[in-house]
Amino acid sequence: MTRVALALALVAAALGLRFGTWAASGADAYGYLSQADLWLEGRLIVDEPLAEDASWQNANWTLTPFGYRPGDERGTMVPTYAPGLPIVMAAFKAAAGGTAVFWVVPLLGALAVWLTFRLGAILGGAPAGLLAALALLVSPPFLFQLMWPMSDVPATTWWLVAIVAAVRGTAAGAGAAGLAAALAVLTRPNLVVIAAPILAFIAMRPGTPGTRIGRAALFTAAMLPGPIAVAAIDRHLYGSALASGYGTFSTIYAGRYVLPNLANYTTWLLQTQTPFIFLGLAAPWVIGRRAPSDARPVVRLGLGAAALVALSYLAYTPFDHWTFLRFLLPAFPVMLALASAVFVALAPSAPRARAGAFLAVAVVLAAWGLWTGRPAFRVRGEEARYVAAGRFARELPEDAVILCNQHSGSLRYYANRITMRFEWLEPEMYGEAIDHFRRLGRPVYVVLDDWERDVFRARYAKVADLSWLDEPPLLVAARRVYFYAVLPPPQRGAGADAGL
Repeated sequence: MTRVALALALVAAALGLRFGTWAASGADAYGYLSQADLWLEGRLIVDEPLAEDASWQNANWTLTPFGYRPGDERGTMVPTYAPGLPIVMAAFKAAAGGTAVFWVVPLLGALAVWLTFRLGAILGGAPAGLLAALALLVSPPFLFQLMWPMSDVPATTWWLVAIVAAVRGTAAGAGAAGLAAALAVLTRPNLVVIAAPILAFIAMRPGTPGTRIGRAALFTAAMLPGPIAVAAIDRHLYGSALASGYGTFSTIYAGRYVLPNLANYTTWLLQTQTPFIFLGLAAPWVIGRRAPSDARPVVRLGLGAAALVALSYLAYTPFDHWTFLRFLLPAFPVMLALASAVFVALAPSAPRARAGAFLAVAVVLAAWGLWTGRPAFRVRGEEARYVAAGRFARELPEDAVILCNQHSGSLRYYANRITMRFEWLEPEMYGEAIDHFRRLGRPVYVVLDDWERDVFRARYAKVADLSWLDEPPLLVAARRVYFYAVLPPPQRGAGADAGL
């Protein structure tokens, strides 16, 4: 079964590499990929000189792309996202070149599948481990996030490494668990609370008082650099060790979000995972009675870690689609391992019936997960439009300013052109901003996703002549991204399609 589990891990890597976006798209992917470049350059504060002389309202914000926010000094911007994933990406890029940044998530996803097998085997034997690994591989939220250069899979993997290393019960395991926890905190700082049950588990493992204290001290010493580094970086970027790129605590969390999130997460878990994942909640009674005594603390550790993940997001800003189960993804491996161990413990004892039950559950989980998670296999084609638009934007004048929103980061990444986010440009400020760039002699272009054209029109139709929106665009990239020239008038053939 070990070989089968290893094969499942390799399948995870292959899926991520084959169907992954490979694009600096939207806010998250651009934010992480561009921050990796900043780490290689040795700076995290980026100059935006155009913002220094801009006089319209929210000028700093308009000239700040997705994934960033204005810095404390006017004319600067800083990354929004935590540094853990960009640091790992920077290491891969330095070692193996630019495309290596897209290997990080698939490789860590493969490690997560393998370690889920290991954890399931500890709790319920190799069959439980194999079922847990399969359940994670076909889990729609895991599959979907496997395709994106984002922090959800890395955070999941680092916490899973920490848990499995801690279960070893050795001093080396405690140290390795601490290092993995440090990386996890750097990657998703708000989940630092998961370190508490891991530390408690390590401290209560069998051994002399001195041995227990030593293991706990090793874990703590290896883990602390993570939160210390986060605090130092936050102070450098946002002015306070307790601040973050996402804003203040009160703008992100609220008690009124608890019930909507509880309803959403429960519904989405049933829709994407089937009730199977909730079997793990029975682990204290089922595994506690039937498993060896050394597995019982692991059950408590797993449930404690999963509960803290859920509690960390119950009061978080609600979202409206099952893909936002990605916030709970760090709890998935332990819950699926527990669920698989419970299933194996309750399965029929007769070999043939046991094998049949195991196969039936595996087939149902795989079929349901792959069907529900099928959008994961389409994201590469959908996100390719960001690369296509970037290729054309490289042909625009070097001093061009591009008014956009969805492409505010990717056009900087692929074309090195200044972008302005129109969501921050108030309608009454539109004319002032255009006139400002006219005085500077800078050409202005507008780049819109197909769905953004109506949004743009509704926002500015009352304050500006937008008749050019009704004319053939300068170019249509990837059939979905529309380029318009505002200053000066279009110089290319009207209606040309880049065919990208």
